[in-house]
Amino acid sequence: MNNLRMWAYAMIATGLINWDYQRAQSHIAIHSLAIVIPGLLLLLATFLPTMKPLLAKKSVQIAWFIIGVAALAYAFIN
Repeated sequence: MNNLRMWAYAMIATGLINWDYQRAQSHIAIHSLAIVIPGLLLLLATFLPTMKPLLAKKSVQIAWFIIGVAALAYAFIN
């Protein structure tokens, strides 16, 4: 569970850093929230007891890895 929380924190931090560094651009809030929101959802899911069995599945972990890589790539490319 700690790995998923760290992954969520990485997405949130990257989105907020992206927001800060690119604040002069138009629509940066939307671009940064596209990175932060998946991180917040994952972080919330790690604290819900009903989600823990689901997050323990390898397929769900791989899916979150793909979502996280896509969000982080979007942050660096944007």
